[in-house]
Amino acid sequence: MSFKYNLDIGQNFLADRSVALWMTERAGIGPDDRILEIGAGSGVLTREILAAGCARLDAVELDVRLKEYLEPMAAADERLRLHWGDAVKFDYSRLDETPTRVVANLPYHITTPLLWRLIEFYAGSDMRCMLLMTQAEAASRIASGAGVRESTPLSITIAAIGSARTLRKVSRSAFYPKPGVGSAILEIKFAGSGAETRLPRDAAWRKLLAGSFAARRKTLVNNWAGSFGMKKEECSAILASHSLGARSRPEEATLSDWLALRDDSKLTSYIERRR
Repeated sequence: MSFKYNLDIGQNFLADRSVALWMTERAGIGPDDRILEIGAGSGVLTREILAAGCARLDAVELDVRLKEYLEPMAAADERLRLHWGDAVKFDYSRLDETPTRVVANLPYHITTPLLWRLIEFYAGSDMRCMLLMTQAEAASRIASGAGVRESTPLSITIAAIGSARTLRKVSRSAFYPKPGVGSAILEIKFAGSGAETRLPRDAAWRKLLAGSFAARRKTLVNNWAGSFGMKKEECSAILASHSLGARSRPEEATLSDWLALRDDSKLTSYIERRR
């Protein structure tokens, strides 16, 4: 079935089969793998995931107008289960088994909230990695980790529970319609079990990062004072106890700094008072 679908919800479909094949080969899909795909679209990537020999593929797609492309595939292969709905709001506990990998061409406008949702749900589980097509600029930020200008609460959290890196850029001609921004393939690996896997679900950790990055140009002292109602002298004292200067900015703190700040009882007491 040829694909001539006009999209009006901001998604650009992967049309280049060679890119889809590259993604599935990179993902290293085996016969025991349970794959989660977000934004199945016209099924170009879906077909390659199934051809790679996975045990099961759960595909979440928002636009029910794509049923004519996806439902025949599901009817022909019992490994494919279609789930219609918003991937950011989707209840992933509905899946019969925990996926071992995510392989997806993400709708770019939901990349950040969707990744928060996925790591919140799957950190510390059987999930091993996520191989994602994203906007190139977003991939760079997500893979930046901590302690650099591009750092974000999401990149810091991913660095705490595993690792992320941009593998390659992808031509705009690989999509239909052609996107107005560059694209890249992002690989996120989960470290496995451990204390840090709780962080995406840790309300105090999320508030610490959100409050610290409330205004990127401001210092941690000013952000904490505004976000947590702290006196600036108290902020400076807490930073000094962690060998951080009073003029430190959020992008200057390393991952070790953030983990230590999360465990600082004085700082946490202020954070937990704020709704």
